[in-house]
Order: sequence, then C-alpha cells, then structure tokens
Amino acid sequence: MQEAIRKFGSAARFFLVLAVALGYSQARADSNADEESPVLHDVVFYDGNSWAAVKLMTGSVEGPGGGATVTARLKADLGGPKTFFILAGAASEAKLRVARPRFRFAADEGTARRVQLARFEVKDETRRTTVQIGKGPTLFKRGSELEVTKVSNGLWEARPKKSLQPGEYALVLSEASPVADFTIVERGY
Repeated sequence: MQEAIRKFGSAARFFLVLAVALGYSQARADSNADEESPVLHDVVFYDGNSWAAVKLMTGSVEGPGGGATVTARLKADLGGPKTFFILAGAASEAKLRVARPRFRFAADEGTARRVQLARFEVKDETRRTTVQIGKGPTLFKRGSELEVTKVSNGLWEARPKKSLQPGEYALVLSEASPVADFTIVERGY
C-alpha cells in the first residue's frame, strides 16, 4: 500500500481517504439502520383548563436532500434546490389560542432534548418547511426555540421561549417520525 502511495503520490492518498470515508459512511448507515429512531408519542397540550391530546401525523420530504444519494444531499447543502418537509392540508385540526402553549410528551432525555418547534408556510393546500437532512439529526430551519423541562421520569414539558405569531407549527424530531402539528389562531383583541 505504501509503495502505491509513493508511486502515485497525492492521487493515491486522495482515493485512499475517499475509500476509507465511503466505508465509514456505509458502516455508519448500517449501524444507524439497526438503531430505533426516536418517536414523539403521547403528546398533550394545556388548553387553560385541562390537558388535551394532540393528534400525531406523518409528513413527506420533497427535494434533493430527501434523496438517498450522497450527491443529492451535498448539492442541497451547497445552496442548490431546497428540501422541504411537507404536511398534508392547509391547517392543523388542533387550533390553539395561547401564544406560548405548553406541551407534554413521553420520552427519554435524549429524545426530549432533540424536539424542535418548526414553523410551516401554507402553499397549494399543504404546509411546508425547509429542512436540512444530514449525518446528524434533521435540522428544521424555520422554527422557534423551546424550553424543555423534565416533569417526572419519562415525562417532559416543552414550551416556546417566545410568543408565537399566528400560523402553522409542529413539534418535530425528524423527517421520518410523526409530528404534533397545531395552528396558533389570532385572538382578535
């Protein structure tokens, strides 16, 4: 191997590094396939009087970042076409009048710390938000910061750090897991 590197110089080093990286990438993908992805479940929100269940729904990914190829994701990361996470329907069934709603959900600590609050735009009777899908967790680019606190073992509470403007939102973990979608409605002061 070292003889080949001496003979072919930097080109041999490049291909050696590329082969190692691709081997690592495939090994990581294989090991991640065996792990169970974290999922939101048992999500409720406080409506001012009591806790009410939030219906969970799944979405889809549209664009090059959702493709299975490394090249498609690289192009999307380098400013190419955007990748969107899409939810069906122009609005959620859950209509909230509180600008800083409180949500509770069942999860382990690692999962609870990964929950994001994504904001969606409505287009063509669907809701969509820009995402970046990479080696780490999915990054939902349009969103708000959350305060996540432990209520008891396995029970967590999430609340936006700032008041939310009227619009479409969802508590999300990844593009592949169910989301807790909701609409913040104008209060009509």
